Amino acid sequence: MVGSPRVLYALEGDVPRPDAGNATIRIEPWHYGPMTSDDNPALSPDHSDSNRATYDRIAQRYAETQEKSRTESDDLFFELESSFIAKLPAKAVVVDMGCGPGMDSARFAARGYRVVGLDLSAGMLAVAARSLPGRVVQGDMRALPIGSHRLDGIWSVASLLHVPERDTPKVLSEFRRTLRSSGLLALVTALGEGESFEEVPYAPNEERWFAYRHPETLLGQVVDAGFRIDAQSQVTGNRLWITVLASPI
Repeated sequence: MVGSPRVLYALEGDVPRPDAGNATIRIEPWHYGPMTSDDNPALSPDHSDSNRATYDRIAQRYAETQEKSRTESDDLFFELESSFIAKLPAKAVVVDMGCGPGMDSARFAARGYRVVGLDLSAGMLAVAARSLPGRVVQGDMRALPIGSHRLDGIWSVASLLHVPERDTPKVLSEFRRTLRSSGLLALVTALGEGESFEEVPYAPNEERWFAYRHPETLLGQVVDAGFRIDAQSQVTGNRLWITVLASPI
């Protein structure tokens, strides 16, 4: 059932860019309703509700685990982040898609970028809001509550892996719609076979659903959505990851 708008922490309406006159990022009121692949639940399972509820419950533990395990020197995606930052304009409007507890968002904000953290989990957003007060919003990447051509950058790391593979074109189309023609997409997701539930190692009795992707298929979908691939690589960590830097065409 579609409910009331679930935009959190004062992000409805136009958010001015302090360096750009009247330029704004438009945050639209968003109504949460369960989505299914191609709007037909028989085609592919969608476990977004289950993942959202899990992340609501484990948000604080997730944040603590990430904080303990991550340093700049062993950050798997440091090279991608450096390339992304190098191409962004000063005071860029950046949305961290699937921001989780907002660790990446906070780093971008510290550099002076105009950052919004977007996530499906209200629990994650409550954590993220500690470092991004007034700059987090609840939303689904398949139907973004953001006006067209408003963003200078999209940072999407380890969030597409919770979206059914069938819905990849929807997500990439929304990314393309919301980016300016001069914008930039940084995308990271997991490679592999199939879709499955997996236990959360630091949260007993909790599990999350993952969808793995083939690199050639994903890169083709990025191009089909209207992007030029500027760089791509594969990185091995707790999973095999693909990193993509792409520009609208």
